[in-house]
Amino acid sequence: MNKKGFTMVELLATLTILGIIMLIAVPNVMSILDKNEKRVYVDDAKKMQVLAEYKLRSDTTVERPKIGYAIAIRLQSLDMTELSEAPNGGTYLQDQSFVLIANESGTYHYYITLQERYDKGKKKKGINLTDIDTLNQENSINTIVVSNEKLKTYELAVRRNLGVGGTIQAIY
Repeated sequence: MNKKGFTMVELLATLTILGIIMLIAVPNVMSILDKNEKRVYVDDAKKMQVLAEYKLRSDTTVERPKIGYAIAIRLQSLDMTELSEAPNGGTYLQDQSFVLIANESGTYHYYITLQERYDKGKKKKGINLTDIDTLNQENSINTIVVSNEKLKTYELAVRRNLGVGGTIQAIY
């Protein structure tokens, strides 16, 4: 009698091989998803810098920072249509996400903070005050995205991170 089917050994071997594949594949997929999430933060922060620079150059109501001072342009003052959706399904905090434009010896330097609140408002994640040169580095996604208590408001960020004496000339 010729029975068709698989033996128990064949089924166990197949399940073992599938288990090994899962052990290898799942961490790789999770790593790819994590990097993609961080890349969205970095890309949106770069877009914020471009939008703030455009606003500084084109909007006559925005006062240019004096040497040794900075201005903050909050996300709510920028055209948000260029930004992606926040990567964790939350929303970007419009009053805590900003571009700081510092006039350091006659040259404008751009620093960006981008914060998202998600998980029903319980968690925050984003980018602390980071200069545009750091954002443009190839490996920036591995070092600059932080969560919850490590995120700072713009007043605290200016006082701790910038050499402009913590002086904000104007907030838009």
